[in-house]
Amino acid sequence: MRARLALLVGLVALASASGATERDSSSVPFGPGEMLTYNLKWEFIKGGEARMSVSEHRRDSTLLDINSLAWSTGIVDMFYTVRDTIVSTIDRDTLWPVRFEKRQHEGSYHRDSTYVFDQSAGVIHRGGGSFACSTRVHDILSVLYRVRTYELDVGRSFSTTVYEGGKLYSARVEVLRRERVTVPAGTFDCIVAEPILKSDAIFKQKGRLWIWFTDDDRRIPVLMASEVPVGEITAELTAYEAPAAYVTPSSR
Repeated sequence: MRARLALLVGLVALASASGATERDSSSVPFGPGEMLTYNLKWEFIKGGEARMSVSEHRRDSTLLDINSLAWSTGIVDMFYTVRDTIVSTIDRDTLWPVRFEKRQHEGSYHRDSTYVFDQSAGVIHRGGGSFACSTRVHDILSVLYRVRTYELDVGRSFSTTVYEGGKLYSARVEVLRRERVTVPAGTFDCIVAEPILKSDAIFKQKGRLWIWFTDDDRRIPVLMASEVPVGEITAELTAYEAPAAYVTPSSR
């Protein structure tokens, strides 16, 4: 039960495990000042809200912070309080993560995690130890923003590697179709993508997941839906704030 309710309010972060081929982007559709706000629902019952935003790193101008907040509301909050915070610090030019922080407060469950990525050395430092990897990797939040830099053409698929909870996961995102959807923020022409994790344990627990990106250069995730054993949970975009003027890596 804890995992299901946590999934309800943490859907935005979990949806990040989609992926794309690993190459530098020539167009970055996000930047400091962008903010995405969502309602999180189980079937027709609202159970939480979430917000994702991009900001300048406080101490290093070569870095950006991607922030994700998720919290329970209403009757869910009365019986199962969730306050989850994730910060993924990425290199401004390459978009690779350099640091990841997650603070979880889900009912009686509390856990803080910090990873430091040394991408060039192929090492991830965590909790006083280290984890070797043979390829560059994303965290569960940075990978969603990487996907937004790619042309999402119907019929294409992309692959990536994601690090989470002390493990590496291979992931693939398949671009399925075009579709028009209506969410509280408005009506959008979208590209529908399905992330597929190759880890049997995660795939069986979370079920299928779909993300609706706007079919334009911004590729905003306006809707996310995930199957669970007791129905479907969704994240619907309620508000979008565009980023301030942002210099893309290709223009430097």
